[in-house]
Amino acid sequence: MVSEKVELLGKGLYDEIPDQLTLKSFPTVTELDYVGSENFEQTMLNDIFPKSIEEQVNFHKLLEIDFQWICRCFRFLNYGPYFTTNTFICDNCGPVRVEAQVDLRTVGCKPLPEGFTNDVVIKKDEFLDYKKDIHLHLLSIQEALNCREDNLFKRPNGETNTELARICYSMHIIGTDKHVTPVTAKLEIEKNMSPADYKILKAKVVELTDYGLRGGGKCECPQCHSQNAAFLALADDRFFRPTVGDLRKGRDDRSLRGVEITPGDKTETV
Repeated sequence: MVSEKVELLGKGLYDEIPDQLTLKSFPTVTELDYVGSENFEQTMLNDIFPKSIEEQVNFHKLLEIDFQWICRCFRFLNYGPYFTTNTFICDNCGPVRVEAQVDLRTVGCKPLPEGFTNDVVIKKDEFLDYKKDIHLHLLSIQEALNCREDNLFKRPNGETNTELARICYSMHIIGTDKHVTPVTAKLEIEKNMSPADYKILKAKVVELTDYGLRGGGKCECPQCHSQNAAFLALADDRFFRPTVGDLRKGRDDRSLRGVEITPGDKTETV
């Protein structure tokens, strides 16, 4: 069985999870063979990770960025780095819907800065009228899943206001209040923050918590062959559905280089 040690992006931030985890190749038949997008994360956390990671920890406490990082590493370990997609954006052609093979190693990863403590502050001076500092933290994967389903953030049409939910779940200190819940964060925004300051809040949350894997990589445009194209590659169920061509390309790549494909180093590519 092939295994690989993977250093977590959030190393040093966990109390009960080591900085490195040992990933093993998937069993021949797993839940991933028939999982859908609606239960992908829970299947990974409850079925795949416990069977395929040597260290037995509470995987639900992983940072969301580490959950995605581990999924990337599992993809490389089991299936190699090649991925067939039909979603491209080209500087010359615009959106392109043509099926083509890409290399997932071009998907960058923005690491956490040195000394990051998972407590980032939006100072009150950033706002126009709002007079309190706001402290944020990066979401755990379980928090990210919870905020998607929280009825508190349901719109009248039944859809979740995911943007507001993620912001409220990220807020853990407001002014002098150190016991902030998503409920109190939502009430604070609705009652005490102007539309202009809420817009500033949204922008600062993105700026201060934008770490981990990027949403896609760089490639040649399959239509005009420009090198200034990009593809979408999210860590979801499609990530683990390689074609036979993807697998063969990975095999040939390994034989040409004479070494095993590894998950690769973290980069600051954005």
